[in-house]
Amino acid sequence: MEYQNDQEQPTSAYNKEERDPVQTPPPYQQPPVDNIPPLKPGNWLWQSIVATLLCCVPFGVVGIIYAVRVNSLYFNGNYQEAERMAQKAKMWTLISIVAGLLYVILWTILVITGNLPEYMQNIIEKNASGYNF
Repeated sequence: MEYQNDQEQPTSAYNKEERDPVQTPPPYQQPPVDNIPPLKPGNWLWQSIVATLLCCVPFGVVGIIYAVRVNSLYFNGNYQEAERMAQKAKMWTLISIVAGLLYVILWTILVITGNLPEYMQNIIEKNASGYNF
């Protein structure tokens, strides 16, 4: 039984150019700038938490709320809104720190000048009696 090959055998020899064609690389194309997202802004989350615990709770909580929004906005593609929330988180965190420092300075001044007992006595007399009609 003779084996038949359905494929045709090449009858002519290949030219050198057909075997090793010189391929030039495609021209360099820069990636589109629009597809590269900007750097993720710092979210100020841990700073807001520390400021809330150590300085001023109301302003620190506002800073935490803005800080939590930064990552979700960034990863959803709202880069400008994420940057704006990061700036607001920074602002409220710094306000919380400044408020806490002012509070400590005020109490320190009251203690140093000796006015703290008088101040506390005024608070007790005016607010703690329960019979303020």
